[in-house]
Amino acid sequence: MRKITVVTGNDDKYNEIKKILMKYDIDSEHVKLSFPETKESVEEIAVEKAKNAFSAVGRPLIVDDTGVYFDAYNDFPGHLAKRMFNALGFRGLLRLLDDNRGASFKTVVCYTDGRTIKTFVGELRGTITKEVHPTSRPDLPYEQIFVPDGFDVPMCALSVDEKNKISHRAKAVEKFAKWFEGRELS
Repeated sequence: MRKITVVTGNDDKYNEIKKILMKYDIDSEHVKLSFPETKESVEEIAVEKAKNAFSAVGRPLIVDDTGVYFDAYNDFPGHLAKRMFNALGFRGLLRLLDDNRGASFKTVVCYTDGRTIKTFVGELRGTITKEVHPTSRPDLPYEQIFVPDGFDVPMCALSVDEKNKISHRAKAVEKFAKWFEGRELS
């Protein structure tokens, strides 16, 4: 069985990633680290995190970064999603939106083994609700206000298995897993 280290400071993210990797017969190990985000896009942030994580861990790994993009604000808050949530909270974020409630999530998973750096992108379209939906997974706050296209409940109301069939993170992790399956074991 192949194995990969997943570096994230978020236990909920790791648990989602772990379940997806298991479908591809990839075992994972969680290293709980967080790094400052100094770049201007989720792609650049994921690459920066991967380089920092490899310096700290010293073995092949993946990291991810996710942005939330509101159609009404030219894709704001994007890579600033966590900072904007921390500054404005749900009330402030929801006040920003009028009739144009279209939005998307974008996750970039970045792999590195110290030599190779490769990114995998997953996206999910949906709409932002007018109310905050309660959840037992508060570490992913935007999921309390994001309804994926084709659904009538927010992401947080879906089971982890349902979510892992459609989510932006699942799409990016699956792309990574398919690529990783085809690599020669070293």
